[in-house]
Amino acid sequence: MLKKFNDFFHPVENRININFSPFIMTVNGKVLQVMQATDNDIPGLLILEKQVYSGQTPWSSFSFESELKKRKNSLYLVVYQASTLVAFIGARFYSRETHITNIAVAPQFQGQHIGKRLMELMIDRARENDNECVSLEVRIDNEIAKKLYRSLGFEEIFIRKNYYQDTHTDAINMILWLRKNQNKGKKFTL
Repeated sequence: MLKKFNDFFHPVENRININFSPFIMTVNGKVLQVMQATDNDIPGLLILEKQVYSGQTPWSSFSFESELKKRKNSLYLVVYQASTLVAFIGARFYSRETHITNIAVAPQFQGQHIGKRLMELMIDRARENDNECVSLEVRIDNEIAKKLYRSLGFEEIFIRKNYYQDTHTDAINMILWLRKNQNKGKKFTL
């Protein structure tokens, strides 16, 4: 009876596990620290965006601040080599799905599987939360990212016209289904 009472007053979103323990990984002989992002990381996130997105910052300081405040269902991870931010990933967790909001790896660290490892961390967390799928958007012309996502099992679902406001570039919505034989015709609201 108490469980039913709790389920009624505390929906599934309140039971999403986004706890994260920092850890160290070694990539090509480089020691990297993976930890949860804080407001102190925002200046570095903006610098990294400029490196990755040809001088642009798709997400503003305000956008990152807003996401980092969503402690019940958002998880942002940063990767440092010593004091240099080399990568980050962000995701929102819901009762049925996880949505990757953004991911970036510094140009000099690309091709070393850091992005893949970050994606795997979020996919594992989605499975731990019993999600049905993981979704994301990717620029239609970003062949390297699409190749990474396909290698993880993501499928192209549909195109979002003019999704990226800065360049009016289309995005492809991609989904990784986490359960075997699941109904792929389900509609999600992201």
